[in-house]
Amino acid sequence: MPRRLIALALPIITGALLVAGGSAALAGGGGCFVPDTQGAGTTVELTNRCFTPTILFVQPGDKVTWRNQDGMTHVVAGSFSSWGSPTNLAAGETMTHQFPTAGIYSYSCPLHYGMNAVVIVGDGNASVPLARIQPATSVSTSPAHPGTDPWPLLALAAAVLGAGLGYRVGRLRRS
Repeated sequence: MPRRLIALALPIITGALLVAGGSAALAGGGGCFVPDTQGAGTTVELTNRCFTPTILFVQPGDKVTWRNQDGMTHVVAGSFSSWGSPTNLAAGETMTHQFPTAGIYSYSCPLHYGMNAVVIVGDGNASVPLARIQPATSVSTSPAHPGTDPWPLLALAAAVLGAGLGYRVGRLRRS
């Protein structure tokens, strides 16, 4: 009987742990889920799991400094390794990168979903620009893709997987 109880409890416990672990993401804590901010200058602050500003305008040749003022480690990584090399920043650390040519340089923190930003050097035109981004005149506060939160689906998949695993373990123990 105890084995059967364990086999039945396993998927419930697994699902509960996944839902509890995903509560930060459900609360918007997985990344910068606020309207984009724009700025000029050469400094990007990392606070509240967000790059500030999320859109930074600089001139060719400028050096941009990222300063981690969060209480956790972040990574500054050019999207698809398109520039620089991923750099770990512990709380209080900084990194600097020089952008010699005009263009659009996107980056993110792969540790925190939704933590994305871009540096626009010059007017954003380059030999092969990724996109043309114009300064926003108004910002919508509604999410870009409402109802696309992955955590409920992941919790359901984990519960089904855990139930199947528990059933299989129970059948193996009987034979």
